[in-house]
Amino acid sequence: MQLDADRLSAFGEYFDRQVLDGQISGWTGIVSQHGEVKYATAGGLANIADGTPMKTDSIFRAWSLSKAMTSVAFMTLVEKGLVALNDPVADYLPSYADLRVYRAGMAESPLTEGLLEPMRIWHLLTHTSGLGYGSHQSHAVDSLYVGAGYALGVPEGVDLVGATEAWGSFPLRFQPGTAWNYGVSTDVLGRIIEVVSGKRLDVYMKEALFEPLGLKDTAFHVEPDQTHRYAEIYTQQGESDGLTPLGLPVDTDVPTFLSGGGGIYTSAEDYIAFLGMLVNGGRIGSTSDHVISPLTVESMRSNHLPGNATLGDGFGYWPVPAINEVMKSVGFGLGFMTMQTPAESHILSRAGEYSWLSASSTNFFVDPTTGVAALVVPQLFPSRTLPIMNRLRQFVYQSYR
Repeated sequence: MQLDADRLSAFGEYFDRQVLDGQISGWTGIVSQHGEVKYATAGGLANIADGTPMKTDSIFRAWSLSKAMTSVAFMTLVEKGLVALNDPVADYLPSYADLRVYRAGMAESPLTEGLLEPMRIWHLLTHTSGLGYGSHQSHAVDSLYVGAGYALGVPEGVDLVGATEAWGSFPLRFQPGTAWNYGVSTDVLGRIIEVVSGKRLDVYMKEALFEPLGLKDTAFHVEPDQTHRYAEIYTQQGESDGLTPLGLPVDTDVPTFLSGGGGIYTSAEDYIAFLGMLVNGGRIGSTSDHVISPLTVESMRSNHLPGNATLGDGFGYWPVPAINEVMKSVGFGLGFMTMQTPAESHILSRAGEYSWLSASSTNFFVDPTTGVAALVVPQLFPSRTLPIMNRLRQFVYQSYR
């Protein structure tokens, strides 16, 4: 099947309407097939205050789209034989040998138990480690994160080493491998990249991923002379209050805390090149060079949840309604959500499709059967405000011919 580029115009028409209706400030979207861009456009403003238009090379916070990149970078170390998926995390982070697991009680004095089996590397890649996010506020353990300053980030001055040690001091939400919970697992994975490679996370990812793919605008900071290209994130304050910028400061130097789970800046043009590499089995453009092997890509997009469970089997927790409606249809691979039973999702999708999204509504998916990758960047926080996941797929899949 091939994409009909003319039919993809519905994609832009929809998001342009969201701009006119004041739902978003601006957006950019790119669709490729077998690594070749078939559709790329943008609309609205990257910054309302100064009237900067959104472009396909506008720089944005990848936030949780960082996780896919960090997971791929990690797998390059697996391919080198420096680490294995079944290795205990404690082999690389000794303090994780004595983790405790929440059983009951209030956050102030929880009842805990020891590990029944070690937390393993694959638990981090699949978010079955038991680690959490304080921002979810759905569990007593989350309160411990928040109380220690780990709600939406880390305390000022804390680096990746310090944060990783702190997370290991909190009880896990569950025994590793027995449930799924979105949390700081990929950040811990980033710390293991440092331990195994002997290099700082930003340095290793630049050498292993960003530079080989020619990603000129992807890093853990934005160069000072490029901040004019940064796309602000907006939030809706109310029906008549319009859009308000989050106003987060832009990192113009390498930050103290290097977050593999949410700290990367990129552009839509760069990110679609990253997705194109995955579509082409890890191959870099039209060359014979690979970032990772085709079989590694295949494994990453396969469901690794125990018993081939889906996130709707009572196995997973996710606080966003837009995802909850498809939970029963998806499993989780090594860094990606992966579609198992499309008909049960009640959205246009295909078995084997893999994807992820971020808190600022940025959303991508890859259909490996046709080599199609699609990305939309609306820059709207939080991600539950518009049905982005549904609409992106509707416009792309209806364009197949």
